[in-house]
Amino acid sequence: SGCCVTIAEHWKQWYQRRVRAGEFVLDRDASGKPFLRSPDLPSVHFNVSHAGDYAVCVSNDRGVRVGVDVMKVELRRNTSLETFFGHMRAQFTAHEWTAIRSSGDPLFTFYRHWCLKESFVKTIGTGLKFGLQRIEFHLGVMSPDQVCESTRVFVDGVEQGDWVFEEQAHDGHIVTIAIGDRGGLGETVRSVDVLQFSELSVCVSEFEDCAYFEEFDTKKELPG
Repeated sequence: SGCCVTIAEHWKQWYQRRVRAGEFVLDRDASGKPFLRSPDLPSVHFNVSHAGDYAVCVSNDRGVRVGVDVMKVELRRNTSLETFFGHMRAQFTAHEWTAIRSSGDPLFTFYRHWCLKESFVKTIGTGLKFGLQRIEFHLGVMSPDQVCESTRVFVDGVEQGDWVFEEQAHDGHIVTIAIGDRGGLGETVRSVDVLQFSELSVCVSEFEDCAYFEEFDTKKELPG
């Protein structure tokens, strides 16, 4: 198992040990970020995100803080690129805006920066109340179907060398995983695995609340 794996892997471990849902404790760390505690098993730090056609989850049982963000690379309806960028001007530094505007694909590069910032603040547990202009990213080279791990982060002008960011483009989306402690890394992510719901629930022989699940499963999907 690597540093960042799907929470389904942890669920399989718990299920194999017959740990029931009622035995889990959803706890919070010093910054208020939730994590899972269970008897006789390591605590699991996790984070989730959803956008466009995908929901993403990352988890870790080595005590390493993790965060994740996914965004669909698209321009909002009836909005020009300049108007969109104007609304977001205060969220990026001068260096970042130069990188965005000078790239071959400004919208894609914009969303790279946004996912990086979101994954960072979700890892530390503060959310967007942490001033986004305090965070500056220097982008690594991103290749098709490859995970980019060379992006660097600076906070208040000081490089944070213990942080690792794993970025990948997939199906018109960008997925970014933030890992807050390079020293706690095991094997890092080499690709983003796309799972169907049936694969996530493969280890479950029956749901503890079947009526609730059946009601949920009959709900219509919201229009895109």
